[in-house]
Amino acid sequence: MKTARLIIALLIFTSISGCAMDEKKLSDDQGRKTIVTMDQAITEYLENSIIPILPPPGVKTFAAYDLLGVSENGDEKTAYMLADIWTYGVEPSVGIGPRSASFLPLALILREENGGFTVVGHRQPRDGSNNWPDIKQIFPEEYHERILDYHKTGKGQEMEQSIRERVNNYLKTVGIENTV
Repeated sequence: MKTARLIIALLIFTSISGCAMDEKKLSDDQGRKTIVTMDQAITEYLENSIIPILPPPGVKTFAAYDLLGVSENGDEKTAYMLADIWTYGVEPSVGIGPRSASFLPLALILREENGGFTVVGHRQPRDGSNNWPDIKQIFPEEYHERILDYHKTGKGQEMEQSIRERVNNYLKTVGIENTV
């Protein structure tokens, strides 16, 4: 039953997350924060800005990513990655455990300023038959094969395990001994 719910949630999320290639830029005063490291900036952006709807109370978003590479263009950097983004129930009232998951190739646009990094937008391929043409447009050719064959590397399982560890650490900090 839990598996069926997870599959339904994934299907709903996939349809909600958009069927168009997303290119989002934040306005100058919308959600920008300078963060010390690139990793912190990327993780915060993945957890707070990729999923188009806010999780309900008692549900929190966690993310991990595999950085394929970074290109520079003037004062901007583009970080090419495969991101694993999960929502988890983190309160007993809603149930402890996974709610939805997305595995996405993304290109995040960052600016380095004041000794830290700020994510200012992202590009995301569309779903369905547009996915591969969009990947070829967004990502440099050197990453195409890695994206296509990613399921063979085992890194997806490593990212999922990393997310579980972060969820368990979060649960401990709020006084919940359950583990996922």
